[in-house]
Amino acid sequence: MRRSLFWRTYSVLLAALLAAIAIFTGVLAAAQRQARQESYEAEVRLQAREVADYMSNLSAISYVQSNATMRYIVRHKISEIYDSYDADIWIVSYNSGMAYVQYLDKSWNTTRSLATDAVKEQLALIQEGNEIRAEDLFPELDADGDRIVTIGVPWRYGDTVVGAVLLHIPMQSLRISFGGIVRQILPPAVLALALGTILAFFLARSQIRPLKEMSSAVREFSKGDLTRRVDVHCGGELQELGDSINRMAEELSRLEDSRRSFVANVSHELRSPMTCMRGYVQAMLDGVIDPQDMPRYLKIVLDETDRLTDLVKDLLDLSRLESGKFPLTPAPFDANELVRRNLVNFEPRIDEKHIEVVVALADGPLYVMADANRINQVVSNIIDNAVKFMTGENSRLTVRTAREGEGVRFTIANNGPRIAEADLPCIFERFYKADKAHTSGQGTGLGLSICQRIMQQHGSQITVRSDDSETAFEFILPAADPPAERQA
Repeated sequence: MRRSLFWRTYSVLLAALLAAIAIFTGVLAAAQRQARQESYEAEVRLQAREVADYMSNLSAISYVQSNATMRYIVRHKISEIYDSYDADIWIVSYNSGMAYVQYLDKSWNTTRSLATDAVKEQLALIQEGNEIRAEDLFPELDADGDRIVTIGVPWRYGDTVVGAVLLHIPMQSLRISFGGIVRQILPPAVLALALGTILAFFLARSQIRPLKEMSSAVREFSKGDLTRRVDVHCGGELQELGDSINRMAEELSRLEDSRRSFVANVSHELRSPMTCMRGYVQAMLDGVIDPQDMPRYLKIVLDETDRLTDLVKDLLDLSRLESGKFPLTPAPFDANELVRRNLVNFEPRIDEKHIEVVVALADGPLYVMADANRINQVVSNIIDNAVKFMTGENSRLTVRTAREGEGVRFTIANNGPRIAEADLPCIFERFYKADKAHTSGQGTGLGLSICQRIMQQHGSQITVRSDDSETAFEFILPAADPPAERQA
């Protein structure tokens, strides 16, 4: 079974912390070791310089041999260096180009020839006033396989280099124990690890708590509780994620409300005509209706059948529009001609209601780029609604087209009953009917919703305004060149 996200996060933080502390401790220990080793070597070099300073008042080593006080001082210093650093001191004097080593023992009569090329090269550097550091310069001094480091400083008399002080120290004596450095660094490293462990625990928990809250909210969503909200206040990306989940929940809640309303409306719209038809057919079968009245009632059944057919057709159109399976075929067409054809189609109903028609179309052909069939559906639906809701005298239908910049504005208005202010934002919703008290003959309640989605597919939308003087629906489509000019 996989561990929880908290323990995985906590483990990663601890592993990163351990690696960081280990690397830091190793680097710091190495740096400390190097610094201490250099400091120790500088200290040893300083001892060689002190011996050279003692000899600086002498022009030859014979003065040391003849002067008991100087001999005591130099021997004491050399003995102190040997005891403290396990190092030998050689005092070299130059005589006619030849170098000899005087061992400062009791007899002061031990000499040693420095005849190898490597030694001569180093002594030449010292004679030029330089200090040297060389390894394995005198292999014969190596004891137990431990390499010897030779540090040399010039012995000056006045401004002249008259000799050299060579200090020989085993390499092992210059090395600083790595373990000792680590033991010094280990306590603060352990303390840092302990503090880091505690901080990593709280950091992991602070990062996991918002995720747990989001996980709990999503589980509630999956159970159908869309009222649940994510409550996180951690800032940063997790806060943004929580806010996004809350917005998603609000949108899902609205969609769920819309779905329930849609199902209820469809059920109602289907049940009403089916109940009506069933009642009339059952009455005919039972012989309740006189034979001479049957044609009238069969006409009612036929009308309800047409109503059901229109409802199913509108539902299919709406479904295809919302699923994106209602492709458009845009092409240039004359907007004025489309409006005229629709007015001709509605002429019988317009004459029947004695509606005055005001046509204010732009001069000449007015081409737009859109799907002509779909725009015809929009114009037809809006004119149908305008004619349907005009019942009084002096009814007037106004249709206008006008060029506005790169677009063409369509306006269809009537002076029928105004739409209430509260109903205006809702009239493009599915099954919404402003006159809820008289729904008979108002259609399926899907027409304007379909029209709005058609316009949205064209990158536009229908706007509506309604006051005591008129109710007007408007939309804009992009203007286009005439087909002949486009082909040219």
